[in-house]
Amino acid sequence: MAGVRLEGIVKRFGKTVALKGIDLEIKDGEAVVLLGPSGCGKTTTLRIVAGLERPDAGRVYFDGRDVTGLPPKDRNVAMVFQSYALWPHMRVFDNIAFPLKIKKLPRDEIVRRVRWAAELLEIDHLLDRYPHQLSGGQQQRVAVARAIVTEPEVLLMDEPLSNLDAILRIKMRSEIKKLQRRLGVTMIYVTHDQVEAMVIGDRIVVMNFGEIQQVGTPSDVYHRPANTFVATFIGSPQMNLFSGKVAGGRLEALGGIVEGVGLPDGEVLVGVRPEDVALGKGDLTFEAYVDFVEDLGSDSVVHLKTQSGQVIVAKLSGGEPPSPGSRVIAGVSREKIHIFDKESGKAITHGV
Repeated sequence: MAGVRLEGIVKRFGKTVALKGIDLEIKDGEAVVLLGPSGCGKTTTLRIVAGLERPDAGRVYFDGRDVTGLPPKDRNVAMVFQSYALWPHMRVFDNIAFPLKIKKLPRDEIVRRVRWAAELLEIDHLLDRYPHQLSGGQQQRVAVARAIVTEPEVLLMDEPLSNLDAILRIKMRSEIKKLQRRLGVTMIYVTHDQVEAMVIGDRIVVMNFGEIQQVGTPSDVYHRPANTFVATFIGSPQMNLFSGKVAGGRLEALGGIVEGVGLPDGEVLVGVRPEDVALGKGDLTFEAYVDFVEDLGSDSVVHLKTQSGQVIVAKLSGGEPPSPGSRVIAGVSREKIHIFDKESGKAITHGV
């Protein structure tokens, strides 16, 4: 296995700068997820690691070895694509064995590796079938088996679950994580699905507009977002953001006041996650009426409109949700309040 280091990676497509100086270090055996909206540069980053794209500037290192100029075949990487790219005229066995045949491995070694990978992915009973005879989930497992059968130093995955239905995606994301841990392989995984990222990644790299916004554990990016982009991109429903003011050690927001705030005076952005809004008084208390309720069974998402017209979303667990049109008092604990710079959007503090 190999650690991966990217230094100053820049990539342009015509006048569009897809990557604007990416610096990233991935440890040997680590699972890192590149997360962000479409067009943020995550797949381009993956393709540069694979050798499918050449950077316009910067270097790629595997275990300290510069591989920037090496073609994919000389990097010992394997990639699972969004479309599984299985050969329709080949049986499952031959699809998995294909990269080993290209390497001209002995027949008995090919058989041994294919059976090992197939058993690991629980598709050993499907080796004589053709891709059209498989379900989407089974095809996805074949694609993963084909990738790991070469025993790569780095396993690259580009949204491999996006073609599966919701229930199968939930099952397969945990299977991929368990597989990565079992193999101990360094894995770089691309997705726009934040839940998928939280489940699979040891660390998450949040990207936007060709730049890294934050690198951290799932807990880091959720509880201590580096800026308002990360704060609103991670979490569902997304974090509430609203204007506030710090004056004389007091935070004023939503018509409520929090005393003893050790921040300089000025206008700020205040962030509160929906699950941290509770009915009843808190350190920051405000009045509102219930505008809309999404009853999800075990949870309810309640849209509250304050006297100033600001909409605050609360995610409440258990119990009967308040009725639309009713007046309520809601509150937030001070340790759950996030403060961001109003101009730059950068985090100032998490908890006041």
